[in-house]
Amino acid sequence: MELTRSEDDARLVLGISGKCTVEHAASLREALLDAVSTGKGLALDVSDVAEVDVTFLQLLLSTALTLARDGKSLERSGPVSVAASQAARISGFAQTPQLATFFADEERDG
Repeated sequence: MELTRSEDDARLVLGISGKCTVEHAASLREALLDAVSTGKGLALDVSDVAEVDVTFLQLLLSTALTLARDGKSLERSGPVSVAASQAARISGFAQTPQLATFFADEERDG
């Protein structure tokens, strides 16, 4: 898994690529906690995610819930990768209210 980070005045964009599985959960969790702690809006670019397991989806949900508690929402930058979309759909995470918008219309940009 590889992470990239860019930000402007209003939001931070965290790019996530490669394998997003339990082996990488700790480093992804730390990156998401750090991103949330900035106090800015957060957008994730998951367009290059190649492999996903339920751990990744649980971390997305936890991040969305944490942001919601602070009056923010988890946004998406770019399209959802096929791997992430399929995993979210099969597991039911795509229908979770806090992630439904994130996974809706997978091909949209932003």
